[in-house]
Amino acid sequence: MQFCPLNYKVKNMTNQLKLIAGILLMLVGISSCMNKNRDKARMEAQSFNTYVDSIDRADHTYTAENWQAIDREYNAREARLQEKIADLEAEDKAKTEESRQKYAALKARYEQKLSENNSTTVVVDNKQSLRDALFGMGRINADMRFDWVTPSNILSTYENFVNTVNANKDKYSREDWDEIKLMYEALDTRKNEIEKEISGSDNRKIAMQKVKFVEIKAANRPMMKEEENSKAKEMD
Repeated sequence: MQFCPLNYKVKNMTNQLKLIAGILLMLVGISSCMNKNRDKARMEAQSFNTYVDSIDRADHTYTAENWQAIDREYNAREARLQEKIADLEAEDKAKTEESRQKYAALKARYEQKLSENNSTTVVVDNKQSLRDALFGMGRINADMRFDWVTPSNILSTYENFVNTVNANKDKYSREDWDEIKLMYEALDTRKNEIEKEISGSDNRKIAMQKVKFVEIKAANRPMMKEEENSKAKEMD
């Protein structure tokens, strides 16, 4: 059988063309997938920006209940946005950052108005004041609902909780510590509900915060009991 260089070249060129065509099809598929992801991310960002714009322009009745509803919806939308943030283009990221700043300004207005209302017309009990300090104005009420805590904000929630407790540990009464314990347990329950969605890195950092809280409570709560018992004996 005689070897034919021409046939070999044609066959080799055909194989190369098939390979190139396969690579091009794969690239087209990847590009199409990336475009779809970008489109979905952009739609999520636009929805986020539209929501912030709408609540920024709205006429507000400054109550803790209204703020709780606004903040819960904002956190839900921000959590969805964070899942697609890597697919956003620079311009869209910049717009969402503007929306975050706009929301921060709205939050500051709410906190100021609520503070003014509380000082003049509303008597806020000690427990609610404690909840507001640990989690933010109006986020936790007597129903102890933590559904606003998401995988994207749970670490910062723990950090704020523990840092606030640490900063005020010398001011708390025994009743305060009892309430703090209840809120801590409720936050832990929420963490267990969304455990699988929390990143490994955040889980490790949360574990460190939990250890820190236990140490703070162990060092300070028994002292409160001793001080109260001592004062009671002095009054007898």
